Amino acid sequence: MNTWNDVTIRLLGLVTLVKGTVPIPIRGQRQRRFLASLALRPGQVISKEAIIEDSWDGEPPLTVSGQLQTSAWMIRTALAEAGLARDALGSHDCGYELRVPPESIDLFVFRETVRNVRGLHACGKHKDASERLDAALALWKGPAFADVTSSRLRLRGETLEEERTAAVELRALIDVGLGHYCDAITRLSELVDRDPLREDLYVSLMKAYYAEGRQADAIQVFHRAKDILREQIGISPGERMTRVMQAILRQDDHALRVSTPA
Repeated sequence: MNTWNDVTIRLLGLVTLVKGTVPIPIRGQRQRRFLASLALRPGQVISKEAIIEDSWDGEPPLTVSGQLQTSAWMIRTALAEAGLARDALGSHDCGYELRVPPESIDLFVFRETVRNVRGLHACGKHKDASERLDAALALWKGPAFADVTSSRLRLRGETLEEERTAAVELRALIDVGLGHYCDAITRLSELVDRDPLREDLYVSLMKAYYAEGRQADAIQVFHRAKDILREQIGISPGERMTRVMQAILRQDDHALRVSTPA
């Protein structure tokens, strides 16, 4: 039997197995939910109750026990098709365990790469950081769990999308470090268009404009954000955005250094 070295579980897009470059689809909605639920916590025994919550949104059918067993059998069949031992999906009295190293799941590769990139960016190694982060962002083939209908899993997918947004924001700040201000502005503008209520994105966009020497555009971003925030949620820009605006007006380069998002 092969090991997990050439097999990947994809969650960042369609839920599937990939052997080398060949996708092995997980057939059936129940099976995709089952695998996604386990792959979020590899190496842990996940209770049947938790899997049922993820798979049926808390409203399981009367035949749920049999359906779990059938789903497990079908996933083991897919694992065997990928050249893996069927016991890669372990059964326990209380639940199931996906016996897979985290580095064989795209989500965990993405997270670890982003963590390393933050360190490179903090050390000023912007070129290495950009190349690695581009590779991490390329792991996203669409929204997480794109073909899963469970509302609980889709909600988790929305949380993962926030991690993706933070990584794109980090990529923009790396562009600033490389002096690629136009690229940074393009990335941040797209993020703002998708999520117009996030003040931290406006702050980064203002700083990117300022770094390119476009002070008037940076000021315009502030006023646009102020109008949107007041019209849509009835608040004024927060302290951080206001501080950045004041620094732009003072042309305080020290205060306007671009930092890495948390």
